[in-house]
Amino acid sequence: MNSILMAAAFIMLCIAGLSLSGCQKNPGIPPCSPVCQISEIKGNLENEGGYLDSLAIVYNNKNNPVSMTRNNVGNTWPNYFFLYDHKGRMTDFYGVYPNPLLENAFDTWHRFYYDSKNRVIIDTTYEFGIVGPGPKPIPRNNRPNLSVRNISTYTYDNQNRIIKTTYTQDRDTVFMIKLFSYNHSGNLVKIEEQFLGTSNIITFGAYDNKINYHRTNSIWQFLDQDYSMNNLLPIAAYNSYNLPTLLLDSEPGDYRVLAGLGFRHAKIEYSCEIIKQGIPPLIK
Repeated sequence: MNSILMAAAFIMLCIAGLSLSGCQKNPGIPPCSPVCQISEIKGNLENEGGYLDSLAIVYNNKNNPVSMTRNNVGNTWPNYFFLYDHKGRMTDFYGVYPNPLLENAFDTWHRFYYDSKNRVIIDTTYEFGIVGPGPKPIPRNNRPNLSVRNISTYTYDNQNRIIKTTYTQDRDTVFMIKLFSYNHSGNLVKIEEQFLGTSNIITFGAYDNKINYHRTNSIWQFLDQDYSMNNLLPIAAYNSYNLPTLLLDSEPGDYRVLAGLGFRHAKIEYSCEIIKQGIPPLIK
């Protein structure tokens, strides 16, 4: 009888974990809870002409992304790759596109530097170079040095959310500052942009009560500077783990973002598995 009760209790614990975990990695989640990762995103690329495209995402054995491969690749529409150090920290993020004159030409290459708490504090962005051995960014044959497009810095709050960024934007000094404000529910409500003596306020509307898709991986949170607990509305559909699968425009001119890419009407597919010996993986 005791063994039956213990088995029943374990099953109930797993069910509770599945319903409450939101597929995110968290030491407070029961060991039978699922880990979900975004496997593909499809939609209209708003910042690249509004055409339909999709990106398939591959992860390493630490559940961090290593590549984002497009269905349609071209100039300014690159595939993306991620590099990590021995601590599992993302060191580089870059986009490669086909170029008939250059092998492995990159569009932009981000190189990240960390503080003692393993948080990115500096992002140096190079542009229009070659993927060299290592891999590492090297200048094109007709250029003596790599061209630096931007240097960004990051400041965090006590919850390790980005609350301030600075940008040089092809200048020798800071050109723009962004300040991020979160509400008591843990959702981003305002971004203040300061540049050239002016200020621009961006506010955000209503959120759902489900799990923000950025929370499936800290890489997405950092790249998109989105640490919100929930998703901006409207959302048309969710999967069984309370993750959004169909994102709609919130307002005219707005778009959804993953790894800096803006999408409209984005459809997200996930790969989920339960990390518990003897329990089979769950897909999508």
